[in-house]
Amino acid sequence: MPTPGQLLDACCAALKLDNAAVQMFHAPALRSAAASLAGQGGPAAEVRSWAEVQGHNAYTPPPAPFPLLPSAPAIIWDVGADAPPGCLYALLAWRYPDEHPVTLLSLDAAGAVANTIQMPLGDLASFTLHPSSFILYLPPLPITADRRSAEGLHWVVARLLAPGGCPWDVRQTHQSLRGALLEESYEVLEALDAGDMHGLSEELGDLLISIFAHSEMARQADTFSVADVFGQVTSKLIRRHPHVFGDLSVEGEGQVLQNWEQIKAAELAEKGRARPSALDGVPPALPALATAQKLGKKAARTGFAWPDAAGAWAKLHEELGELEAAVDSGDAAHTAEELGDLLFIVARLASYLNVDAEAALREANAKFRRRFTFIEQGRNLSDLSLEEMLALWNKSKIAAAAGHSQ
Repeated sequence: MPTPGQLLDACCAALKLDNAAVQMFHAPALRSAAASLAGQGGPAAEVRSWAEVQGHNAYTPPPAPFPLLPSAPAIIWDVGADAPPGCLYALLAWRYPDEHPVTLLSLDAAGAVANTIQMPLGDLASFTLHPSSFILYLPPLPITADRRSAEGLHWVVARLLAPGGCPWDVRQTHQSLRGALLEESYEVLEALDAGDMHGLSEELGDLLISIFAHSEMARQADTFSVADVFGQVTSKLIRRHPHVFGDLSVEGEGQVLQNWEQIKAAELAEKGRARPSALDGVPPALPALATAQKLGKKAARTGFAWPDAAGAWAKLHEELGELEAAVDSGDAAHTAEELGDLLFIVARLASYLNVDAEAALREANAKFRRRFTFIEQGRNLSDLSLEEMLALWNKSKIAAAAGHSQ
């Protein structure tokens, strides 16, 4: 059996490569390295994966970090029974596109290349090896074809904002892109609410465009770069999860959240900043209902909360009575005030019921839209009485309960 160095020399001679620039991997070891997530286990090893907790398939770790550098040529030797092509394809497809050209090489008894087979990477998924061991060569992946990584998206966005880039993009500012960021965030929420996983994948990508665009504009203005964004958020997650990345033991989710808030406070203190109020830190642009629920939760962490949902129910009835009295008084300003109080208590009650108030209202809005458009189908609403419209409304509810489209 030739040594790895001899294999490298033989392959580079056959492919006319500079062996100093080629990565080399032993196929079984490559598969093994990609099958374990660094840091997995830890003091909270009894915590099951998200997939297991949510009732999905058995957990499999992602190849993080990805073991190859796609921008450099790579040779993977001893591709055979212990590392079949289909399994290697599953790993390589994380970064390389199916159309990426690859070459399979076999050696003769003297250690020279005896045969080569060229194919797109996608064909490797179902390829059967004859003889039992091959060498796989992957040429470098051009940055223009690197469509499955943060590096590829970074390059595309940077190119758009570079000299000779897009005339529209280079005229944008952080403020002019603010609306797009908000719109993309809501489209992510829309896909989530619809349970549309394909749509969610697409909308998360659109949200990433905004993140990379703001980061590249900041880099060109010498304020920060996307590397700073990655560095800050990665460090923050590690710091705020000492029970995963350190040796801290926790008892349940409550202690995790309590530690999170304590670490946040310590981080602010290190920066010479402090939040004078326990309610600080709620983004002012957050929708009002979501803001109400978040403010209530922050107050509850200080102990300012009813011990159970009964107190929230009682307050809801009290506020409803005060709203009715305000309406009877004819005072428009007081009526608006009491309606606001009622909505705030509804948001507080949602927390006691473990319901996301904003998401619940979005679903109610979507349900209203479905049922109202059912009434509109093929009809002129001006020709319908209220009773007829209500009858159609109830018909749409029955159709929905039966599993039919609304």
